[in-house]
Amino acid sequence: MKYFIDTHDKNKGSFPAQELTEEQFFEQFAALEEAAQEFDVFGHAAHVNLKEGKAFCFMSGPDEESIRKAHAAINLPYDSITEVRRVTGADMRIPLPVTAQMRKAG
Repeated sequence: MKYFIDTHDKNKGSFPAQELTEEQFFEQFAALEEAAQEFDVFGHAAHVNLKEGKAFCFMSGPDEESIRKAHAAINLPYDSITEVRRVTGADMRIPLPVTAQMRKAG
């Protein structure tokens, strides 16, 4: 399974022009999640600013085309879909042997 971030922005026409309520947004995200099942896609989370009309959705699926199809199934436009790796702070730390080498060189 691969991970993706898709973006939505009312200034670019990919988010409703009128300010959505939380309930309206949750209904839309639930519709996306339901449609996504047909394409083996899962919506993990959405980071949204309703006042500014922007959303960043974290999804997983077999490929970018599956993410596109899930959005198209409910006529939900997007600005971009980007494949990403999911990492944590621990994944991004410098390996211990490299850190020790840096100390010796410094």
